[in-house]
Amino acid sequence: MPLLPVGLTALLTWCLASGQQAPQTIQPSGQSQNGQDPPMSTLQRIEGLLEQINYDRNLRPYFGGQPVRVEMSMTIASIDQISEVDLDYTITLFLRQYWNDDRLIFRGVNRTLSLDGRLVEKLWVPDIFLVNAKQSFLHTVTVDNRLIRIFPNGDVLYGLRVTAKAACPMDLRKYPLDEQNCTLELESYGYTDEELELGWKAGNASVTGLGRLDLSQFTVGDYNTVAKLVKYETGNYWRLVFSFQLYRQIFYFILQTYLPMILLVILSWVSFWVNHESVPARVTLGITTVLTMTTLTSAARSSLPKISYIKAIDVYMVMCFLFVFAALLEYAAVNFQSNQRARRERKKLRKQAKEDKDKEGGGKGGSAAAILLSRLRAANAVSRDGNAGTANDSVRNSPSTNACTKRVSIATTSSSQNDENCKEGPSVGIELRAGVGERRRPTFAEVAQKVARRRTLHFKVPEITDVNDIDRWSRFMFPLAFVIFNIIYWIGYGIG
Repeated sequence: MPLLPVGLTALLTWCLASGQQAPQTIQPSGQSQNGQDPPMSTLQRIEGLLEQINYDRNLRPYFGGQPVRVEMSMTIASIDQISEVDLDYTITLFLRQYWNDDRLIFRGVNRTLSLDGRLVEKLWVPDIFLVNAKQSFLHTVTVDNRLIRIFPNGDVLYGLRVTAKAACPMDLRKYPLDEQNCTLELESYGYTDEELELGWKAGNASVTGLGRLDLSQFTVGDYNTVAKLVKYETGNYWRLVFSFQLYRQIFYFILQTYLPMILLVILSWVSFWVNHESVPARVTLGITTVLTMTTLTSAARSSLPKISYIKAIDVYMVMCFLFVFAALLEYAAVNFQSNQRARRERKKLRKQAKEDKDKEGGGKGGSAAAILLSRLRAANAVSRDGNAGTANDSVRNSPSTNACTKRVSIATTSSSQNDENCKEGPSVGIELRAGVGERRRPTFAEVAQKVARRRTLHFKVPEITDVNDIDRWSRFMFPLAFVIFNIIYWIGYGIG
């Protein structure tokens, strides 16, 4: 047996034996009851022993030989302050490290030594750090929260209580219907894989305490532990990764965001039941819902990071805003159609009044011309049926025709016939028949164009006869469209 372990065994045996003796009263003068110096404490004896065996805390176990294996286990005390803005979370854990140091083997005492945490400063411990930690600290109330425990075969247990703020990259495309995968990564800072090997003590069973956690907005799901090698410019290093799933609880967002938006959209539909002539009521209701939706959207986005991609809550807020804004535009369409209809009615009334006025003013002087025009139309109609002679006789024998044949021929015949005698009634009737009653045969191009026009489908927007029809259709179409949107949204983001 080497000399150093033998000396360590003897000294530890003496320390334990002296520690079991009855305590002695320490005098204020610093001397014992018999006037001698007080006995050394166990810690002082161990420190002296480490100096005796030339223990160097700067050299790892098995220095120059095989790599020392360090195993990890942890108990999660709490996970809180999960921030979507900063993309991080805060975790408090009890971290335990196990390794074997052949310089600390002792024989003859089958007992584990639980030593003061201050002894850590005298022993070699692994240089483990948290890779993805933004901030971390060791708890020091009331003393440094760490322990050191040495076993007879040289195994060492080193435990400490740590709180760290660790980065957690999040994919917020489905926020707040999302689930996140966060990690906690541990690694040796200076020892490569040729000098130190990291591993989990018992796989997934090395991590405990997750089942007791109670988070405000999340539920902890599955977790996993992985040990892998990572490559740096200075060499390859072992890294331990603890990953866990976080499922967001949607009930908070339903009460704070989704339900108020749904109620605002439904409130905007109330204007469809208000008379379109009540302009102040409908305009005030529409603008109020739009402004309230804008305020609610701004408040919801203030708690989110400014990221480039679109989130699920952004889609819902934008669609609700469009529904509210569309309800305001619907009243603009109703008011426009109402004004257009009133303008057409006024124009029609002015035209009718003008026609009535013209009829009243031209009743005296225009009766003869009206009678002549009606008789000419009758003559042309008869000529189409082969009764030209009868029509010509009626025109010829008419005193009005004999008096005004020259005036009529100016409008219906060529200029060469304008100087003919008004008594030539039959010629006038024939010219009228030739100028008005003749039918021209259509050309082939005209027939083809007419056939093509008939075969073309024409879609004509039905004319709105009553502006209230827009409100009636909106009462049905707006809720139906909103229900369809919600079905697609919740199925797409909830299941997808």
